[in-house]
Amino acid sequence: MGRKAWFYRQLLSYMPVFFIVISFVFFVFFQMLGEQSRQGAIQANETMIHQAMRSVDNSLKAIDQMLVQELLFNPDMSGFFNHEDQDNVYLNMQAVKAMKQFKVSNPLVDSMVLVRTQDEFVLSTSSTFNLQDYADYDFLKPYLDQVNSEAKWSAMRNFREFSFNSMQHVVTLVRDAPFITHGKGVIAVNIKVDAIHNMIQGMVNPDVSFIHMKDTQGQSMLSGTSMAESGELVSKAISPYTGWVYEGGLTQGRVVGIVSQLYNIWFIVGLLMCVAGVVWIVLVTRRNYKPIEAIVSRIHHYSQSKTSALIHNSKQDEFAFIESALESMLEQASSFQQQHREDLLLRRAYLFQQLMEGQYPSHMEQWNEQRDAMGLPDLSESQIVNVIEIDKYPLFCEQYPQQDQYLIKFALKSVVQEIAAGQETSVWTEWISASKLGVMTMADGQDAAQHVVTLLEQTRQWVEQHLKLTITVGIGEKAEHYTDIPDSYEQARTALKYKMILGENRIIHYTQVSGEERGHAFDFLNLIRSMAQSFRLVNRDWQEKYNTLIHNIGQNMLDRDGVVNLVDYMMYSLGREMSCMAKEFQDLWLTEGQPALRNALQSSDTLEQLEQEFGEALSALYDSMLALMEGRNHADTIQKVRLFMEQNSSNPDLSLHYLSERFNMNWKTLSKLFREETGQKFVDYLIELRMNHARKLLEETLLPVQDIATEVGYSNAISFGRMFKKLMGMSPGDYREQAAYKQRNYGN
Repeated sequence: MGRKAWFYRQLLSYMPVFFIVISFVFFVFFQMLGEQSRQGAIQANETMIHQAMRSVDNSLKAIDQMLVQELLFNPDMSGFFNHEDQDNVYLNMQAVKAMKQFKVSNPLVDSMVLVRTQDEFVLSTSSTFNLQDYADYDFLKPYLDQVNSEAKWSAMRNFREFSFNSMQHVVTLVRDAPFITHGKGVIAVNIKVDAIHNMIQGMVNPDVSFIHMKDTQGQSMLSGTSMAESGELVSKAISPYTGWVYEGGLTQGRVVGIVSQLYNIWFIVGLLMCVAGVVWIVLVTRRNYKPIEAIVSRIHHYSQSKTSALIHNSKQDEFAFIESALESMLEQASSFQQQHREDLLLRRAYLFQQLMEGQYPSHMEQWNEQRDAMGLPDLSESQIVNVIEIDKYPLFCEQYPQQDQYLIKFALKSVVQEIAAGQETSVWTEWISASKLGVMTMADGQDAAQHVVTLLEQTRQWVEQHLKLTITVGIGEKAEHYTDIPDSYEQARTALKYKMILGENRIIHYTQVSGEERGHAFDFLNLIRSMAQSFRLVNRDWQEKYNTLIHNIGQNMLDRDGVVNLVDYMMYSLGREMSCMAKEFQDLWLTEGQPALRNALQSSDTLEQLEQEFGEALSALYDSMLALMEGRNHADTIQKVRLFMEQNSSNPDLSLHYLSERFNMNWKTLSKLFREETGQKFVDYLIELRMNHARKLLEETLLPVQDIATEVGYSNAISFGRMFKKLMGMSPGDYREQAAYKQRNYGN
């Protein structure tokens, strides 16, 4: 092309708009960048607040837990509260030594005091006092008047032990002592607020952010909080353990302030640029409209004259080039019409999908407008929708290349049409998914449903004999009106979902499954959890529970979705149980067990196939776990311990100390090995044994709850009932009623 006058005119006309847009984009970019940085700082501050809260809570919890351990296992501590001899210097010195050792182990602790209520004797690390003469008597008195008071951290308060000491801000934890037999006294632990302040300030960069901390009464616990007044408060968290409030924000620096003030200026400049750009585009468009109008006029003249002459002048401008290009486009219009006719099949398939989904037609007139042109069926007649599914479709895809798959699918579609034509039945067939063929048949006459079954049965037999594959057919009910066709389609798809239970290579009518009483997936959850627990404990009864589960599924009319959900829950339960075991067992589950079970589920079309392939995958995983278990040093000992616990779970004296004496092991070592081998704490495993035994007695006997509690190792029926309700979500009496109801209605 020679001259480019119009090109340069257009280019120069819109160039100012280009610069305006680019400038505005830069403003928007920097604004977004600043806002993103601010959001990042806020998120970091939020994380810092929670980290500080967790650090303080963990430190306080550790002090509380160590205090409980001291009360439980330190004879010097418990001995102080069990004797009333104030002159027992040795006993007092041992208690003071224990308190000093506790302070050494917990650097946050500032002071401790033991108060014995029998003789109103107070012992601190520095001296002894009569209770009423002790400087902290007013604070301790409410705790001494309560029995079994809840141990919690106090709000910030002032404290000094002697009058010559300076006043200090502390928080205090008060616990009843001894821990088991309450009422003999209390122990108070004081922590300086400054120590907490120093711990938190180590996490904060004062140039960027700040933390403000308040107790349950709203008092500020951290000194130097004036920064909060010059900063922006953006985060807040409340400790679930202490109830203290942690507030944090960003320090308002000079640069941040300037950028924030410029935000409004940037925004106004951006708006002005947008307005200027719109005005400029309008003016340029009006100016350039006349050349565009000339082009439109030339196109109109060209379409009327039907000339084929092209401009071959070497100096032709853009208008001549556009004119010659338009000629080519008009010549292609006729070829597009031919292509439109070739797309008729795709349009028919699209209309079929819309008809099945109830999206088209909105009225019969809309359908009849396209019926003759596209060869569509008469929807004024009754119709029956069927869905044909290729069995074992993943295997079908593996056996045949892509081209052969298309040929087989074409043959299947053609067979349906030819058999229907032989029976003088009108059908409409379209592939609705990779493995499913939708078939809509006209159902005129009383025996129309039987004719449809005969047609599909002949199709099934022909496919089995000639195509070396099988199909399963779902049949919906008759649609008397075209608006009922989506319901018939959904019924056919629903019928196919029961192929998992009823089997493949058959015809399934919706009436076969719609009237059946079905089980519910949640009826099997307890059995699945029990099987997963047995599997984790390497008990061989998992196989029996698995077979029972498959049998019960087969006895209930669950569709494929229900079966898949149950299997997914089984895999979830197994994964959760395996996550409690040692790392090698977790790795075995992630690398071998879970992938094998997932492949077994995906390759199974029927319950029989699922039972075999899933069972084989579980057996292989169980054998691998057994081999790992046998290779561990203490596996045999822990196995004997578990067997002894199962045989003696009703013994109320069964405990770690009891077992450690019987098996000649330190109780702490036994607890650690038991956790490593079973993935459970000893007490959790013992409770699980007792609750399983209790469930069995509630289901199979009429013993009173009191007798059942004694039978499973609980001397107190109230404690038994509370633990049972915590684990099962209902009381023993309610569980027995529910089990009886299921027995009456569903059997075993």
